Amino acid sequence: MNDVFISYKSDDAARVIRLVRALETAGLSIWWDRRLAAGEHWRSQIQCALDGAKCVIVVWTAESVGPAGDFVRDEAGHAKGRGVLVPVKLSRVNPPMGFGEIQAIDLTHWKGSSRDPFFEDLIAAVRAKVEGRDVPPGKGPTQRLVRRLRYGSLVSAIVFCGGVFASNIFQAQDRACRLPLFQPNISDACGALGLGNRPTKNERISWESRERGSCEALRTHIERFPNGFYRGEANGLLAARRVTETEIWTAGERHLALFQPGSEVSSATEVAAQGVAMAEAQKRAERLCRGFGATTSFHFKSARLAPQEWKCAHAAKGIVCGFEGEAVCELEERRINARETCGK
Repeated sequence: MNDVFISYKSDDAARVIRLVRALETAGLSIWWDRRLAAGEHWRSQIQCALDGAKCVIVVWTAESVGPAGDFVRDEAGHAKGRGVLVPVKLSRVNPPMGFGEIQAIDLTHWKGSSRDPFFEDLIAAVRAKVEGRDVPPGKGPTQRLVRRLRYGSLVSAIVFCGGVFASNIFQAQDRACRLPLFQPNISDACGALGLGNRPTKNERISWESRERGSCEALRTHIERFPNGFYRGEANGLLAARRVTETEIWTAGERHLALFQPGSEVSSATEVAAQGVAMAEAQKRAERLCRGFGATTSFHFKSARLAPQEWKCAHAAKGIVCGFEGEAVCELEERRINARETCGK
């Protein structure tokens, strides 16, 4: 059982996946619905994971606090009742009614760094819940105030870059946009102004948080940013697409119509006559099923009878019986599971 349950709106999956990876890197055991086991009842599995979690992180965004976020609010209410709720904000929103008294950890400016003070506050809060301790006071707000006092130096750097841009020297623009100081802020500013051949902040975040190796994630990125900075790299990864096929055999049944005429051998009783008919029909059922499974798509396992309507009659020396029904073929069916991969 995982210690930490992540509750979020599916629309926010691209942002939440980065948070999940950072939490796992910090050594926490995480459960979220992207890892639902195939074939299991997803509602019961989610409920089981929610009930067993020692800490529930609820992600507040415009989507999860809106009308479509009722599942997230239900899970948050369940966690609050158990005293294991740790809310975080990935967007500048107010928590839903009933959750305002619990201070949400502000990750609206989080860039993915494990040294971010607000992320460190989240780790401390989660570990406290998992260990059954009181959540310690957050350090993030104080450190953010200190950073704002230093903001003047960043403004000066951007003004300096603006002077370089005004000279219309493209190589100088590119060097200025790639200055190691104050990154990724300067690069994001260049992207917003269309200078220095840099991505916008939204595109950069989308690219960094995409699922690695996923061709569909690359197609989605190109669709969102058709003229974006990473379009060439995305197309290159798609061009090198690899498809891996895996053979899977699954158990199944096939029902074939079966008619068993009356036997040439009569019996003293109707029960005995039916037994003779079943013995003769079993051989016919096995031949039918073996014939059906004689392809590369099936493996024959066994055959059984399913009589539906018996017909018995008196013969010269006793009783003969036959029936109409089915041969139930138990088989293994071959399926091919194709998985596409683009990059690592």
